[in-house]
Amino acid sequence: MARPFRIVVITVLGFILSTLVDLAFDTESRLGLDTLFKIRGPQTIPDQVVIVAMDEASETRLGVSQDLTRWREFHAKLLDQLHRQGARLIVFDLQFIAANPSVDPALANAMRAAGKVLINECVQKFRRGVEDFYGREECSDRNKMPAITREGKPATSLSEQLVVMRKLSPTPAIAQAALDSAPFYLVNDSENASIRESWTFYDALAEAPSLPVLAWFYYQPASSDNPVNQPLSAWLTEQRRACANASKLDKPTKQLICQGDSRYLNYYGPPRTLRMESYADVYEGKVGDLQGKVVFVGRANRQFSPGKSDFFQTPYSDSRTGKMAGVEIMATQFGNLLEDRFIESPAPGWIVASVYGLLIAIVLVRFVGWPGVAISLALALAYAGSTIYLFSQRHWWLPVAGPLLIQLPLSWLLSLAWSRYDLVRERGRMLAFVRRVFPQWVGMLPAAPGQWTEGANGAAAGTERDVSGLCLATDIEGYTTIAAQHSPREMWALLNTYYQVLGHPVVSHDGVIADVTGDAMMAVWFDAPAASQRSAACLAALEMATAVASFNLSSSLTPLATRIGLHEGELTLGSLDAGTSSHYRAIGDTVNIAARIQGVNKYLGTRILASQSIATDLDDIVSRPVGSFRVVGRAEPVKLVEIVGLKQGSDGQPNAVHGLFTDGLAAFQQGLWTEAARLFQAALDLDTNDGPSCFYLQKALAYREMPPLEWDGIVVLDSK
Repeated sequence: MARPFRIVVITVLGFILSTLVDLAFDTESRLGLDTLFKIRGPQTIPDQVVIVAMDEASETRLGVSQDLTRWREFHAKLLDQLHRQGARLIVFDLQFIAANPSVDPALANAMRAAGKVLINECVQKFRRGVEDFYGREECSDRNKMPAITREGKPATSLSEQLVVMRKLSPTPAIAQAALDSAPFYLVNDSENASIRESWTFYDALAEAPSLPVLAWFYYQPASSDNPVNQPLSAWLTEQRRACANASKLDKPTKQLICQGDSRYLNYYGPPRTLRMESYADVYEGKVGDLQGKVVFVGRANRQFSPGKSDFFQTPYSDSRTGKMAGVEIMATQFGNLLEDRFIESPAPGWIVASVYGLLIAIVLVRFVGWPGVAISLALALAYAGSTIYLFSQRHWWLPVAGPLLIQLPLSWLLSLAWSRYDLVRERGRMLAFVRRVFPQWVGMLPAAPGQWTEGANGAAAGTERDVSGLCLATDIEGYTTIAAQHSPREMWALLNTYYQVLGHPVVSHDGVIADVTGDAMMAVWFDAPAASQRSAACLAALEMATAVASFNLSSSLTPLATRIGLHEGELTLGSLDAGTSSHYRAIGDTVNIAARIQGVNKYLGTRILASQSIATDLDDIVSRPVGSFRVVGRAEPVKLVEIVGLKQGSDGQPNAVHGLFTDGLAAFQQGLWTEAARLFQAALDLDTNDGPSCFYLQKALAYREMPPLEWDGIVVLDSK
């Protein structure tokens, strides 16, 4: 009875917790679906889809800035260009709500001449009457009349559950000239919600079809089912309302019209993956190959600008790609319709999660302890591989975040807890047997696993050890001044978060934080090959610099500019006793030199400096020599390099500024002050912020006027 009971408990508890977490945090979409997209990567884009982007270049060339109303005077010529080139269909992701008598007649004539223009209808969403207003572009900004009205001034506010949606049609002159119109609503980007699915029909708007669906029906060859005496949008609404009697429709059409009101989008890649042409280029006739294409016209800036409106999070969005324009999402949905490539779930997620949890539970109960953990891990990896394969090849979305991140660890925990329980019970039975049969041995047995009598304990090991390792030292620039500007409580809160940000890269790259004092942190690497220690420390230093920069941007207090120094050598690691407490420390000259090296950053205007040996043979790290220095308290000079970054693509090519600086440094070390000054100045002409070039230029100019009595190429620093 024990095994079936445990299998049921592990399965049920894992499924319930996974479901609750998903309901609270939407883990399957935020982690599961988004991760599957990123693993799969970009897909082949449909050749029929073209986006005409109202981008930054067009704003400048046409002189329209970001005001959408000023673009309308150019749309007529754009339509003429697209019509002459044989575009199959032209879809405007714009709302022509406000009339503009000076340009509307010309635009209407161009629409009639083309005979294939679809336009967007504004959709507004209200919650609690007039509060929490949502919409897109001028649809939102210029039409905020209340969705409902109340008589008098009642003291109570409207219910939070009261949600109203309405549609605003284009101005009559434009609406009558267009082939047809339909809405396309997206969640307002101020909510920072990720767009994973899109409506096919708006049941809250009298079963109106969405604009991509309408475009797809116009794109299909005409059939006997299509209307001849009314717009397709009206016909689609009628078919949606009469789904129960829609036996005359073919199967794909009936599925699209009658099954559900939204589909999960199958994104082709990050923003700007679909073919995108600049509005100004098309307007000026510089773009060809538009014969038979479906052209979507709308705002789609080519450069990511967080402040711009009508941009939305997608599964591919990150700090590098930015958000996706609404017109790209519209074109993506049309492409999915064209290729029948939406993301689908082959079975309800709860069924898949239940079967998965049952298999894991059976394995863990059948193979007790670590063997069961290993087998279940292999089973989980096989499931993960299957979900990735099915997503890439069949566009099937199986639950992955809940099964792998919640059900599996919880199943392990329950299984190991039961194993521990069984072990304790067995140990108890053994102890009871010994007490009864061999009472003289009771004092030598453990009361619980791992808990032995005092006589069985061995002597305590030594508390210190000598190692050959690498030390990383950090310091906050201008910390004394910063601390004087804030209260102790503010500094405590600031530093508490700062050291969490600073320490994470160390731990993630297998380093040990040996000391944190005031504004300084010391980390060490040891017990690993020298090359591995060097690579890990450099990667940690680069990630620390990036993490601190992000931390400073998000902090409302004074930025903490951090300097980092790296040095390798002999260390003593151990616990130092002070009174009744002990402190773990790294001791030795290596620690002192690392601290001195980080101080050299102050002179060179750099962030990460290391002794020359550390950057040797690190092919994935970009570094440059910055000279030899005799630091305070040390007679032997130290050759230093600046750790610049990671080699990625073109980063591996020689840097012009670094090349000029290297030549200047060689001349400086030979005492050729004039030539050195010329080369450092040339480097600064290319990059005025290059700190090492600025430092050595000042030195070269000073030495040219008053050369040192004895020169060995070593810079002497007389302070920390």
